[in-house]
Amino acid sequence: MERITTLLICGAIMLLLYVIVLGLIFSDLWAGIRKAKQRGDYITSDGRKRTIDKIGRYFNMTFALSLIDVVQLAIIFFLYYFYKVDIWMVPWFTIVAVGYVAWVEIHSIWEPADIKERKQQQEYMRALRTLIKDYGSPEKLIAALQGNEELIKEKEGGV
Repeated sequence: MERITTLLICGAIMLLLYVIVLGLIFSDLWAGIRKAKQRGDYITSDGRKRTIDKIGRYFNMTFALSLIDVVQLAIIFFLYYFYKVDIWMVPWFTIVAVGYVAWVEIHSIWEPADIKERKQQQEYMRALRTLIKDYGSPEKLIAALQGNEELIKEKEGGV
C-alpha cells in the first residue's frame, strides 16, 4: 500500500509541475506585454499566438518526458513488488523538463525591454544588407520596392 501512495504522490508532483510550466508561460506573456507597453509597441494577437505555440511545444516536450517517467516509475514499482528492490520513486525526467522551461522563461522574463529592440534592429539591418547585396544598390532596391521595373532596367543599363 505504501508504494501505491508513493505513485499517487508522484502523480500529484507531475501535475503540479505542469501547472508550474503553465504559470511560467503566462508570466512570460505578462512580462512581454509589459515590455511592449514600455517600448510603446502596438500589442497585436501575434504575441498571444506565439504563446499558444509555446504552450504546445513545452507541453509536448514535458509530456514525452513524463511518459518516460511513467515507464520508469512502473519499473521501479514492479521491482519493489516482485523483488523487494527499494529505489526512490521520483519523476526525474519531468523535473528536468520543467527545469529547462523554467530556465528559458525566467531568462526571458528578466531580459530588459531594450535588448529585444536591439535584436530586432540587428535583424532588420541584416535583412537590409542582404537585400542591398542582392539588388546591388540602394536605388535598385527602392525601385523594386516601389514596383518600378523600368527604373530597375534603366539602372542595369537595359533600356
